[in-house]
Amino acid sequence: MSLAEAPSPSPSSSSGSDDFAALLDSELELISGADSAFPGDPSSASPDTDDEGEDEDEESEEVEVEVLEENGAKRRRVEEQSQDQGTSIRTDKIATGPSKNIQVEVCSHPGYFGGLCFRCGKPQDEEDVSGVAFGYIHKGLRLGTSEIDRLRGADLKNLLRERKLVLILDLDHTLINSTKLQDISSAENDLGIRTAASKDDPDKSIFTLDSMQMLTKLRPFVRRFLKEASNMFEMYIYTMGDKAYAIEIAKLLDPSNVYFPSKVISNSDCTQRHQKGLDVILGAESVAVILDDTEYVWQKHKENLILMERYHYFASSCRQFGFGVKSLSESMQDERESDGALATVLNVLKRIHAIFFDTAVETNLSSRDVRQVIKKVRKYVLQGCKLVFSRVFPNTTRPHEQMIWKMAEHLGAICSKEVDSTVTHVVSVDLGTEKARWAVDNKKFLVHPRWIEAANFRWERQPEEDFPVTPLKEKSRDKTNAVAEEENAVAGQKEMSNDPEGNDVAGQEEDDSKENVVASTSTSSTDPAES
Repeated sequence: MSLAEAPSPSPSSSSGSDDFAALLDSELELISGADSAFPGDPSSASPDTDDEGEDEDEESEEVEVEVLEENGAKRRRVEEQSQDQGTSIRTDKIATGPSKNIQVEVCSHPGYFGGLCFRCGKPQDEEDVSGVAFGYIHKGLRLGTSEIDRLRGADLKNLLRERKLVLILDLDHTLINSTKLQDISSAENDLGIRTAASKDDPDKSIFTLDSMQMLTKLRPFVRRFLKEASNMFEMYIYTMGDKAYAIEIAKLLDPSNVYFPSKVISNSDCTQRHQKGLDVILGAESVAVILDDTEYVWQKHKENLILMERYHYFASSCRQFGFGVKSLSESMQDERESDGALATVLNVLKRIHAIFFDTAVETNLSSRDVRQVIKKVRKYVLQGCKLVFSRVFPNTTRPHEQMIWKMAEHLGAICSKEVDSTVTHVVSVDLGTEKARWAVDNKKFLVHPRWIEAANFRWERQPEEDFPVTPLKEKSRDKTNAVAEEENAVAGQKEMSNDPEGNDVAGQEEDDSKENVVASTSTSSTDPAES
């Protein structure tokens, strides 16, 4: 049975990669145990030649197909089926004693394993490199477009039957934070961070990767996040880090190999340098949700992306992104489990899942698109708000083209250049502007631009009083710090030497880089770190 003839996976195994891994093992076993009888061999002939004509219409005909392999000529049986997909049939006359017509199957080469077609065994043409490599499922595996489409179609049916979507998870700064041992600060050493990592404690959240000379800190709430998300999603890990690093982190996050079997994707699996893509995911784009702290690497799939607030636990991470403050580890603090970034995004995922599978919607599940659901949920955040910006953009720029303006619109707000009675918020960095004074006089909300950034990360309208515009006497210092923070964050994104994931965004435009600046005030509530 060829892979194209294989039945759809059962509901108990809805993942395309799990489906294919099982089918490939079965296919290879079939090939290795294939019959090697020659045409005309009595042992391969039908015992009742008189009934041959009657059986031809009811059963698939067994024919002998010659397959060349490295060790010489090898023959095996190929079972013809009328349900063949992606194959063509031709009729030839082959002289085997009395002349007769038989059907010979022409293999469409749905994929290759170790350089050989896993259907017919033909070596791959060196000039033919079409298809996509899926080395994270099986080393040396490459699938053609038709086979990928078939697997995705089967996977989609099973996912929808189980009321599940696909979730692609970034690692560093999203689920974890890592640092090289040589980059540990003196303050972290004095606080005994390496000792905490070496403790034999089943509940610890910081670990030593001895083989890589690194420390890794799990983000608070990550274990519960994975457990609850697995009930709604088939999950993949997708990192720009090396394969060995990705596998080590997967073992920390999923020691029982329940969440990510055959679903750990690293930089060697990418089809484009410094870019991530859904082309290596055996799941339909219409049901794929991405969690990542870096938008730039998902240029082709921004509509599937939920941008995560970066997790900076170690001092080296703060230095890399230009934050001249104590790290969470140096301050002996951490995000709160109850309302940290992962707890927040889990609630967002639950809303997206509920809307997608809403039984009150008349459209068929197969025609729904999670990208439209993400857009809909995002627009709820600042719905009903009308914003006017004051001294936020340089005079030489077009306001509607600026990142913060676009962000507000994506969140459902209406942005305007002039104030009127319908305006609800004035966004400014200066209390002394005419529009800022108008907001105060007319009892409108006057907020700092970070109010919009925080809402973007938290997927919820934030209390305006938490984002006041700095008074004039404190403005100069605050502005200097804010500008330095933003500029350093931009520069930090272009620096990849200390990034375990190896993200290289040197080609990114400045405005794109600024979209990833962390709105630090949105997670100001912290608890003592629990190592």
